[in-house]
Amino acid sequence: MKLTRIHKGSAKNTLIFKEATKDSFGEGEFEFLDYFSIFDWGRFLDNPIKFKGIAMAAVAKKYFELLNKSGIKTHYQGMKDSTKMNISLVNVPEAYKNVPLNSKNYLLPIEIIFRIYTHPESSDLKKIKTGKKTYQELGYKEMPEPNKKLASVKISYSTKLEAEDRVLAREEARILAGLTEEEMSRLEKLALKVNEIITDHCESVGLIHYDGKIEVAKDVNGDFVIVDVIGTLDEDRFMVKIGENKYVDFSKQFLRNWFIDNGWKAIINKAKENAEQQGIKDWTAFCSKPPKLPEKISKLISEMYLTDAQIRTGEKLGEKLDVEVRSLKQVAKEMYDIQEAHKAGISNF
Repeated sequence: MKLTRIHKGSAKNTLIFKEATKDSFGEGEFEFLDYFSIFDWGRFLDNPIKFKGIAMAAVAKKYFELLNKSGIKTHYQGMKDSTKMNISLVNVPEAYKNVPLNSKNYLLPIEIIFRIYTHPESSDLKKIKTGKKTYQELGYKEMPEPNKKLASVKISYSTKLEAEDRVLAREEARILAGLTEEEMSRLEKLALKVNEIITDHCESVGLIHYDGKIEVAKDVNGDFVIVDVIGTLDEDRFMVKIGENKYVDFSKQFLRNWFIDNGWKAIINKAKENAEQQGIKDWTAFCSKPPKLPEKISKLISEMYLTDAQIRTGEKLGEKLDVEVRSLKQVAKEMYDIQEAHKAGISNF
């Protein structure tokens, strides 16, 4: 099939072979890569994580299969090879415009976020601590505490197609996405069901599911369809408990923490301030390139992705790739020790 277009993402490419129409799906393919992105920088080209693409594809495949078995529609159409996934495509609406009611075969221009635990780096916690919002204004029944499970799963919304993600109130999200109140209620029930499937499966293998998101489309029949990918270490945040009150991030958040602790995130924040003051959109011109990850850290993060894929899919990826993959507890313990040393300014990398 002839390639018509390619969209290059930070961690995967989307290859388009047949464009969607208002009455039919398009045909495409995800190509999972060894790159990552944090803090809106784009691909960290100097810091590829070996085997990340294979691991991500395996986990995405697993959860699409679990959803399909549960009767939830997805755009997953099988694997082409270990890093390439066949998908159905829908139309993408214009950014910054409300989708008309009763539209079909389109991507909802919102992300649906679910929180099960309160992550120490939660944006909600930061808003509360800085006085920008009260916990009541953010929809909590009581003050959220780091690493504590919420009384019930909290659903929230943000924009999907805008230059920077923007938090939305429920009614704003409903109007932007072109949904009726009945459809909005169904969407929330769907999000809770997807979260339940991911959370229960993760708990069975020793991962604590803190928060995550889904992206959803409406198909030609007006039914909701889960799109993009779900439940991976890039989409959601997970923790592993090391000991009493000792937790370590077992997701892309570990990478974020690394660049926060070495000061690069502060440089980004300053660059964004400078760009805004001068009315310039591209803040990266005011910022130094991200520092290169030490080889030891890069290898450890690679093992994190492979360990995660092995325990959640049951596939022996280590054997297939001829690389040693340790247990979840072993990898998480080393990550915890390195994280604490890095925070304390101790480095032997």
